[in-house]
Amino acid sequence: MITTPDLSMKLQFTLCLMLAVLCAFAQGNNPVERVSFGYKNTRLKSALNDLSKRYDLRFSYSSDQIDVRQRITASANDLPLDEGLRTLFRHTGIGYRYVGGHIILKPDPGNTRIEVPKKKKERKEMPPPPDEGLASIEEPPLPKRDTIDVSEVALPPLPEVSRVQGTMFPIDEKALRLQQLKYEAHWLLDNRSNHSRVQVSLVPFVGTNGLRSDEVINNASLNLLWGMNGGVEGAEIGGFLNSLRGNMKGFQAAGLGNIVEGNTTGSQVAGLFNMTLKTARGVQAAGLLNFAGNAQTMQLAGLFNWSENDASRMQLAGFFNRVRNDAHALQFAGLANLNGGDANTQLSGLMNVAEDVSGAQVSALYNKAAEVKGIQVALVNASDTMSGVSIGLLNFVKKGYNKFDLYAGEGLHFNTQLKLGSHHFYNVFYAGARYPDGDGSYLWGFGYGFGTALRTGRKSELNLELMAIHLNESEPLTNKLNSMGQLRMSWNHWLGRHIGFFFGPTLNVFASQRLNPDTGRAGDSEAVPYTIIETTTKDDTAIKGWVGVNAGFRF
Repeated sequence: MITTPDLSMKLQFTLCLMLAVLCAFAQGNNPVERVSFGYKNTRLKSALNDLSKRYDLRFSYSSDQIDVRQRITASANDLPLDEGLRTLFRHTGIGYRYVGGHIILKPDPGNTRIEVPKKKKERKEMPPPPDEGLASIEEPPLPKRDTIDVSEVALPPLPEVSRVQGTMFPIDEKALRLQQLKYEAHWLLDNRSNHSRVQVSLVPFVGTNGLRSDEVINNASLNLLWGMNGGVEGAEIGGFLNSLRGNMKGFQAAGLGNIVEGNTTGSQVAGLFNMTLKTARGVQAAGLLNFAGNAQTMQLAGLFNWSENDASRMQLAGFFNRVRNDAHALQFAGLANLNGGDANTQLSGLMNVAEDVSGAQVSALYNKAAEVKGIQVALVNASDTMSGVSIGLLNFVKKGYNKFDLYAGEGLHFNTQLKLGSHHFYNVFYAGARYPDGDGSYLWGFGYGFGTALRTGRKSELNLELMAIHLNESEPLTNKLNSMGQLRMSWNHWLGRHIGFFFGPTLNVFASQRLNPDTGRAGDSEAVPYTIIETTTKDDTAIKGWVGVNAGFRF
């Protein structure tokens, strides 16, 4: 049986649990987190990915209703989440609401932008050293260096000595010299502030900065094995590893690697790796890899370069370059360049992948892009839209020039061909055959070519094509030279949305070393209706030429 005190305790526990759930739900629907961001001409999709990663936000939307490929320019500095989102979606036609732990995007044109003024930092001046005599020597106070630009400040001079009476004895000169050495040592090695002129360490926290080494910013830093410091404004050398909790401004070199948790402005050189968690500006050079949160730098690596956000300037890697968002840079890689956003120019030995390409994609095997405004060169090229040119054996453009022709000609009676690419440049895959004469002989051919389509009207176009066709006569495959080259010009008129009629002249050149079994001569082929040019070369190759015509339907 449940007693009254037990029942009361259970009711209190149930009530507390319900209140905790309600509070959690209320917090999930009314976030109070503050956000900061800055985007300039950035795709909305990239901005949402960046905010999701940095603030653990969950955005939900329908790509059919929400255009996340549009570009935005927005900034926020420590704003509440609601104000930050209104700034982000201003003039985008997008609104939002909270459902549980998700931010649901919906069509809504109204948003405003909030500007946050920036505070100016005060610059402190270094006080002059005291002016006292030798008779009452006191250690001069050290200048504050928390905001001093050390490149503009010289070591304060030692105070002048007042000789009270008589000449200076040797003991006085030694005392003066010791005081000067002590003052200079304190100036160089003192770490009572967050700045130090020089630091030397063996391993983290075993050095001149002691247990505060990860808080102190140094102008010159020497880490014999591995150092952990607050920052560098000058130069840092490490035998194995350099680690900074803050920023690096200047030069950093290590036998194994450099790690900067803040920003890097300058050069990083390492035998294995360089890692900057925030923005890197300048040069990163490593034997294996370079990593940057935002790579506004030149990255040179033996293995790969990685930018977690955007990249600019240049990336050069032995194997691959990876940029999660946009790369407004020149990218060279031995194997692949892989971008989650836009790209300028990508050159690789195997493949390139990006969203919009404004410059060029050149590789040996495969290029992939959403929109190409420049040029693609590879064995296989693929894109959604093409306003530039794709050059390769296979060019796939989702919204490009993809046609199928069925037509007749004077040499081969039945002909089919598939055209893939863009209006500027497309590939042609051909197969055709001649109607058999009834004596057991047959003739068929296959070929490849390329062409361009010029619009001459709303429903008409002019095609120019260059083809190479191998002919097989009375056998599955003729192993000897027995080929025909064609230069075609055809005019096409679209009869409806999906069908057109075309015709035009063809200039044919036939070259053959196959001996006709009936005549015993090379070049005697049923594919040649007549000749206007006929000759035989020194190696017994028959060359014949004539003008023909093609006509058919295009789908």
